[in-house]
Amino acid sequence: MRIIGKIKIKCKKCQKIHDICPEDIDDPEINSDERSMGYEIQYIWEHELICDRCNNNLKITLEGYEYPVGILNYQEFSSEGCSIIVEPSLEITNIDDEYEMD
Repeated sequence: MRIIGKIKIKCKKCQKIHDICPEDIDDPEINSDERSMGYEIQYIWEHELICDRCNNNLKITLEGYEYPVGILNYQEFSSEGCSIIVEPSLEITNIDDEYEMD
């Protein structure tokens, strides 16, 4: 799974708008559980930054669930210190092509 499109957030302290490119976000934490139709795969991206206007700590968390494998089942976006004003899209990709699994 990957993030598509820029994310726009607004600092809750000073109202400054920040753009976040998907390329600036580290690879997700990936978890999986076996269910009746195969594996459910959870992807969690976290990105933190400091507002360059007021030094407020800003954090966004993006979660995507793939279940069954190959189908985007659910997504949720949350934030701390900011509001997400333009949400990204999540897209299913071949996990072997996108992330190295240990």
